[in-house]
Amino acid sequence: MALQWAALGRHAGFALGQTDSMTLTASGLPVAFFNGGFAHARSGDPERCIADAIAFFARVEVPFLLWLREGAYDDLIAAGRAAGLHHVGGPPSMALASIPEIKSPADELELRLAASPADLQDHLAVLAAGFGMPNDILQRVMVESLLDDADMAIVVGRVGGVPVTTALLATSGETAGVYNVATLSEYRGKGYGEAATWAVIGEGARRGCTHSILQSSDSGHPIYERMGFVDVGRYVQLEGPATA
Repeated sequence: MALQWAALGRHAGFALGQTDSMTLTASGLPVAFFNGGFAHARSGDPERCIADAIAFFARVEVPFLLWLREGAYDDLIAAGRAAGLHHVGGPPSMALASIPEIKSPADELELRLAASPADLQDHLAVLAAGFGMPNDILQRVMVESLLDDADMAIVVGRVGGVPVTTALLATSGETAGVYNVATLSEYRGKGYGEAATWAVIGEGARRGCTHSILQSSDSGHPIYERMGFVDVGRYVQLEGPATA
């Protein structure tokens, strides 16, 4: 996830930073979710690491979330809470140990890789509607140069030519990361979101990936379990700015 957000940041011109254990990205948007610190290594000085992250986002003057996996970075979680950051929950991290043979989607669903700016706009439109998120914010984060990134791919699913579901792949070595899974509300319950998820996992396999990871919503969790994903930990999200 740290690599995926850093890649988005490079394409979109975010402010980027690094502590001894976290990758930091700041979009400049006044929404904490789009300004994040992502732990990916143990810190030699958790209190200093948290202070450096707080200072980075203070310079950009944005709210932020630190994503710290429970059980892996408990020292950073403790330091963050001691520094006044708010624990606001966090999603489970799930993994698929091996990628199976992937079945074809429903006949009426056409799944294609995004190859043009128009395809990207379809991806963003489904995300905006599916997540209830302002489209102008997504336009700031997801820019056209992503289409040329060799480590990313976007799948858009259409029914009768109408974009109804979508997902994004971000690869790292042999890991296929699944993000941005969304389906229009009136098309849910038909397996379209699951099909889009399998499509990006399959694209990851074609690029040499052997396993897959994702962060699950509560509603998506039983679907991912049915697909073979298992829980490998839960993220703790600490929100700032810190309070006295």
